[in-house]
Amino acid sequence: HSDFNVEMNFSGGQVHDLTVGLPPGLVGDPTATPLCTVAQLNSASHCPDQTQVGEVTAVANILSLPLPIEVPGRLFNLEPQPGEPARFGIVLTPPLLPAIVLQSAVNLRSDFGLDSVINDIPNTSIVDGDTTIVSQELTLYGSRPWMNKPFMRNPTSCDTKTTTISATPYSGADGSAQASFTPTNCGTVPFTPGFAATVGGPGQTTNGVPTTATTSILQDLGEAGLRKAVVKVPPDLNPNASIFFGQPCDQVSFIAGTCPPNTVVGSASAASPLLSQPLSGPVSLVSSGGQFPNLGLDLRGQLHLLLQGSIDIAGGNTVTFGDVPPGLPDIPIADFRLTFTPSPGLLGTSRDLCVGPPPIFHADFTGYNGATTSVDSPATVEGCGPVKKCKKAKKKKGKKKKQRAAESKKKKDKKKKGKKKCKKKKKKKGKKKR
Repeated sequence: HSDFNVEMNFSGGQVHDLTVGLPPGLVGDPTATPLCTVAQLNSASHCPDQTQVGEVTAVANILSLPLPIEVPGRLFNLEPQPGEPARFGIVLTPPLLPAIVLQSAVNLRSDFGLDSVINDIPNTSIVDGDTTIVSQELTLYGSRPWMNKPFMRNPTSCDTKTTTISATPYSGADGSAQASFTPTNCGTVPFTPGFAATVGGPGQTTNGVPTTATTSILQDLGEAGLRKAVVKVPPDLNPNASIFFGQPCDQVSFIAGTCPPNTVVGSASAASPLLSQPLSGPVSLVSSGGQFPNLGLDLRGQLHLLLQGSIDIAGGNTVTFGDVPPGLPDIPIADFRLTFTPSPGLLGTSRDLCVGPPPIFHADFTGYNGATTSVDSPATVEGCGPVKKCKKAKKKKGKKKKQRAAESKKKKDKKKKGKKKCKKKKKKKGKKKR
């Protein structure tokens, strides 16, 4: 959770639009501080101090001044717009001049890296066109005392990482540059993912019926990112050949989010400590160009995440995520959940799941830090035992028995009362005779 620093130099004109491309795995946690509202950003006092997540310093030439001036600024954790993972509010305070307020959108790239985009950077301080930025230094904080947890998180793989910048001037040609760094000590980052599975449901446990199957990959916040996950489905569950070998969704439709309903076989969700709400969406069979289709996950929420996993039924019904480009993102995942539903019924039972030991799933995991681990996880089987209707029937029978017992008791009580009356009458008669 170290600070991340970028130094940029410009020549050939004033920058109008600027994009800073962070390498995959280098991410900020928008839940590390409260969020500043747009109204607060644009107010006279700007954002609260506890929402600051970085700082910026620009050096600019202003035509009416003999020397370049240094303009300090602060970066705030701004409320993101729909579909954005995060957004920055920027307040520059040039000496003796009004503050300059900007916003920077944060976008997710196809390689799971983040772009910070600033548009419409002003070129005026006193008169039109008098300002030209010649350099800028940007720092994103790793952690600060006012934060409830660290903000920046370094990549968990020790491959070389490249940061890029691209700039569009008010006039002239676009420019770009890049610089690289290499993380260290990735092997010290923990990697202990867990795995859980649930199968069955009411009427879904007997042999040869479609069934629900849910698998979950679980991680803690401080773990290395998950580079690859291979899950072997137990032989107690078999794929439905008519669905599996049906017409899959094509790649173009999957990327566009328009897969036909008949290709949807379940749902998925991904919860991360970096997101306020889990991402969720449908799971479709997608054309792989090979013998077997891929599993395509169209996850939506604060950001749009498209993931694909390969399927191999020849090697024992395995599903692998991380081998289909662009793979899995190097971010902390709290719960990565995949559910196959009984309708249309991609998976079916090959035995009575309520008899004998539960199905055992096997999972192999590889972290971005190079660590590996394996898990054998017995599934929780739902839908076994008496159903609710039987219990209700038993309750009704019990009520009837109680009613019958009460009625027979009443009859006995009446008989006893009748006998007592007869005895009293006999006694009275006996008295009269005397």
